[in-house]
Amino acid sequence: MKIFPLFLLLLLTSCVSDKKKTADTAEDVAVIERDIADFHQALKRAYNGVPMSTDSLMNNFFEKDAFYVTYWGMTEPIDSTKLRLRQAMPGIKDYDNRVESVKVKVYGDGAYAFFILRQTYALNGVLMDEYLPTTFILERRENRWVVVHSQRSADFQTIQQLMNVAQRHS
Repeated sequence: MKIFPLFLLLLLTSCVSDKKKTADTAEDVAVIERDIADFHQALKRAYNGVPMSTDSLMNNFFEKDAFYVTYWGMTEPIDSTKLRLRQAMPGIKDYDNRVESVKVKVYGDGAYAFFILRQTYALNGVLMDEYLPTTFILERRENRWVVVHSQRSADFQTIQQLMNVAQRHS
């Protein structure tokens, strides 16, 4: 009979611990979702002429050694992505974006986030309307979440648009 109270205490402790883990996970999910929204809103402001350092913006959200797999199949270090972003800025007008269908799963100090990025803009005078399924792999670092790997896909229409812009400017 003395074993039953001990078993009951262990069971109750386990339930409380599971509830705390669920609450912590829900809080982490909300933080990651907010970070994704904030990052894309900041990009929107930058593309629309609000003065800011896009390098600093990327440094705030991405690990310095992160890699980005582009939707055209190239793997590049985040520094190359920063350079490409700076070079593209002057040719982009009327930029808008929205993040849809965000799904986040947290595993302790690691997480992944999947979402659809839709963006519209004029690139060197050509209207672009992109549908970009995106995955971020994140790690908790010093009480914040940072992207350590990013991968983006695109539908055929998005790839075709990019090819048309490249052909016009070659």
